Amino acid sequence: MKPEKRIASLPRSLRPSPEAGSPKADSVEGLRALQRLFYSCITRPPGPKDGGKTKGDPGEGTAGLAAELIRPSATLNPFDRLEIYHRQYWLRLREALSEDFPGLETLLGSERFFGLLEAYLLRYPPTSPMLRELGSRLPRFLREEPDRAAPYPHQLLLDLARFEWAKILSFYAPEQPLPQKEERTTPQTRLFLQPHLVLLDLRYPVDRWTPETRLPSAPAEGASAGRLRPTRSGESAISPERRRIVLHRQGRTVYHKILPREAFFLLRSFSKGSSLLQACNRTAEKFPDLPPGHYEEWFREWASLGWLTVQPRSRSRSAGRSS
Repeated sequence: MKPEKRIASLPRSLRPSPEAGSPKADSVEGLRALQRLFYSCITRPPGPKDGGKTKGDPGEGTAGLAAELIRPSATLNPFDRLEIYHRQYWLRLREALSEDFPGLETLLGSERFFGLLEAYLLRYPPTSPMLRELGSRLPRFLREEPDRAAPYPHQLLLDLARFEWAKILSFYAPEQPLPQKEERTTPQTRLFLQPHLVLLDLRYPVDRWTPETRLPSAPAEGASAGRLRPTRSGESAISPERRRIVLHRQGRTVYHKILPREAFFLLRSFSKGSSLLQACNRTAEKFPDLPPGHYEEWFREWASLGWLTVQPRSRSRSAGRSS
C-alpha cells in the first residue's frame, strides 16, 4: 500500500514542552499522561520518515521522543522499538476491516481500499476496544466522501458498505426469547423485531455480486450470488435495482432475504414496536390493493423464522436496525 502523504507527527497538544520534559510515571496523573503520549505515538498516521525524524516536524520528531520514553534493546534503538507497535497498530486495524468489508476491497482493489481505510481511521479513530465496532462509521464516512467511489457510482459503494456492515451487526446482535405457547398474544400485543434483524432499502443489488468470503444468502426466491466486477471502461457492470433486504441470523450464520415492498413496509413497522393491528392498518392504508392473504402468509413465515418478539430491542450499538 502507498499511504497518502501526511505529516506523521504528534499533535502539539500532546507533545511535552522542552521545560517539562517527558511525563513521568511517578503519579496517577503522570502515568495517564505517559499513556496518552505513548498512544499518540503508536496511532499517529503512517508517513515517510527522514533520518529518524518525521517530515514536516524538524527538531520535534518522534525519534527523539522515543529515546526519552523507551530504552534501547540489544538489537533495536528506541525509535525502531516504537515503530513495531506503530506498524502493528495500523496493520491490525486494516486486517480487521479487510475481513469485515471484503466486497469493498474486491471492488476498489487493495491499494485504494487501504487508502480509504487510512483516511477513515484518521477521521474516525477507534472508540471501542472491540474490533467488531471498528467499521461502524464507515458508511457515514463514505456519505461524506463521494469522490472516493470514482469511477463507480457513489450509491453503489455506499450500499455495499451498508450491506457488509449489516452482516456484522446481525452476527453479533443478541437474540430475545420468543413468545412461549402459554403467552397469549392478541392483535393489540406490541411486537418488536429481533435485534439481529437488519432492514436495508438499497438502490443497487449488491447482495448478488459478492466475493467468495461472503456469508451465504438464504435459500429463497430472488436470492443469488456472484461477483461484482468493473468493466474495461472502469464503470460497474451492475445496474441500479431497488432491493429491500432483511438480514437475519440462524444459529451462527447470517442470511439475507429479499422482500417485496409491501412486506418490507409491514415488517419495518415493528422496528420500534407496534401492535399487529396498528402495523396492518398502516400497511393497508399505504397499499389498499394488497390481498389480505398476503398478511397471513408473511406472518406465518416470520413466526417460523422467529423474527418477532414481545421483548423490546436492546439499545446496544450491536443491535440491528432499519435503514
